[in-house]
Amino acid sequence: MARKAQRTQQFGRGLVVLSLSALLGLMPAALDTGWSSAQAQSGGGFGGSSSGGFSGGGGGGFSGGGYSGGGYSGGGYSGGGGFFPVPMGGPVIIGGGGGGGSIIGLVMFGMVMMMVMGSMQRAMRGGGARGLSSGGMEDIGARAVLVQVALTHGDEVKAALQDVARRGDPDSDEGLARMIQEAALVVLRQRARWTYGRVAVAGGGPREIEGQVGAWATQARAAFTQQTTSHYQDNLDSSAFRQDTGYTYEREPGDLYLVVTIAVAAHAFPELGQTEMPNARELEAVLQGISGVSGRNLIRGEVIWSPDAEGEFLSEDETIMKYGELSKI
Repeated sequence: MARKAQRTQQFGRGLVVLSLSALLGLMPAALDTGWSSAQAQSGGGFGGSSSGGFSGGGGGGFSGGGYSGGGYSGGGYSGGGGFFPVPMGGPVIIGGGGGGGSIIGLVMFGMVMMMVMGSMQRAMRGGGARGLSSGGMEDIGARAVLVQVALTHGDEVKAALQDVARRGDPDSDEGLARMIQEAALVVLRQRARWTYGRVAVAGGGPREIEGQVGAWATQARAAFTQQTTSHYQDNLDSSAFRQDTGYTYEREPGDLYLVVTIAVAAHAFPELGQTEMPNARELEAVLQGISGVSGRNLIRGEVIWSPDAEGEFLSEDETIMKYGELSKI
């Protein structure tokens, strides 16, 4: 009897342990579902690269520069006899006489060659300078710039950015540049609502700064769970604009922040000045610089904002947690 009672007690304990294990196994799933629901966040964005991208679509390289038909063209020793065209004066007779005359002719020939070579070198230097100044290999002003602003109660900002995404043409260089310019102007018009800000600048070649803009854009998109507005270049005739109207969320008391991120890589970017922990005036200067980037100089541009749904905002704690590099303006 004692043994039977012991078995019954062990069986009961086993059932309790099994039940607890099952409950504990279900808890993470329940918690995960609740957490996912609480953390849902919408976002919007648009952007793309210029038609050249890394390969120089924003400014060229050597386009018609260098030594292109200039300098010494069509000359040379043009057949028989001893006749050589000289930039100034008439022909010089080489040979045809004897003794001292041939020495004088050789000296003159050498002088002419030196003048021609000097002319060619000057032409090449001039052409090369033209090529570099058009945004090619030396590209001293090329840089990637990020500006990020957290502002309060920005439903009209969302609507304006959605409108830019809907109307814009990211498949053309000028169209993409215009979208970036309009986004910068949308944020500039709301200066009174700016609360937090961030500016980052990176230099390098076109490939590096284009990649940096992509990294910043990925980081900004990682802050939300569902992109509800988008328009990215697809090089097709039909519009790639997309908007999800079925997204729902639960608004929490105290939610009031919208974060807008604009990242641009461009040739010949204007000087930006101080960018560490920027104040409102410095943020304004960077946004004005971005609004002046042309399609010819643009390498890549990305605009991201979150939340995107009307009435949805972030709390101050969420803003600081998700966008940790923002500083108080």
